[in-house]
Amino acid sequence: MRCDQAQELITARLDNELSAEEHSLIEAHLRACERCQRALTAESRLKQRLKLARQEVTAPAALRREIESEIASQPALAVKTEAGIAWWFSFRSWRPAFAVATLIVAIAAIFYAKSPQQDVGMTAIESHRDMLSGKTALVRYDDANRLRQELARAVGGRFAPIALDLSMMKLYPVSGFVQKIRGREVLVTVYQGAGPPITCFTLLGSESDAPERAERFFDADMKLNFYTFSQDGINAVLHREGDIICILVSKMSPADILALLRGKSAHA
Repeated sequence: MRCDQAQELITARLDNELSAEEHSLIEAHLRACERCQRALTAESRLKQRLKLARQEVTAPAALRREIESEIASQPALAVKTEAGIAWWFSFRSWRPAFAVATLIVAIAAIFYAKSPQQDVGMTAIESHRDMLSGKTALVRYDDANRLRQELARAVGGRFAPIALDLSMMKLYPVSGFVQKIRGREVLVTVYQGAGPPITCFTLLGSESDAPERAERFFDADMKLNFYTFSQDGINAVLHREGDIICILVSKMSPADILALLRGKSAHA
């Protein structure tokens, strides 16, 4: 497979729209081609940023129809990768729906008000669910320290993600990104391995960020309040350390998540 052929399949790969044969061919090419690996990483990050931006704005139906009509008259779109290489994708390979989303985000962000504010804790659960279902494409890191440094750098060093040592559970930090919730920057770290994945959300805040229906548990030894809440089989525990809020989300039981925090397997 040539690079130009692989580039036409990158978006379809991220959207899980390839046939078995196409998937096998592009995977073999990606293992051998660093340039296309960089293109895959850049587009994956672009999709993440667009997804997060779409949560912040709502475009009226009339504007959407106008943009779709405009796109239909355009033959191609250009995307510039983080490596600085401008690659042209045909309208067919770029996927019309993704192109529409791109323009809607750009225009609506300028001309229209933000959508209603979201509850931080429940939004964290929704984000974890999207990752489990594959709706959120993850950029993987081999170096946990580099991941943590890049996340802290993304928020100007104002705070860093809570570091968890879950190696005894054979869970390791494999990915992360910055998510905006209610206009606030949240550092998201994804732990995967042998057990149920855990996502750690770190942000500046207070205990008032816990959902109203959350159950509070006070640990007398740690002198900390823990707040547990759930939705559709996904559980979360929120606690505060100074100005930092940490929300752990997983399909693990609330008791097991609490045990992780209270047993000091956290805060490595």
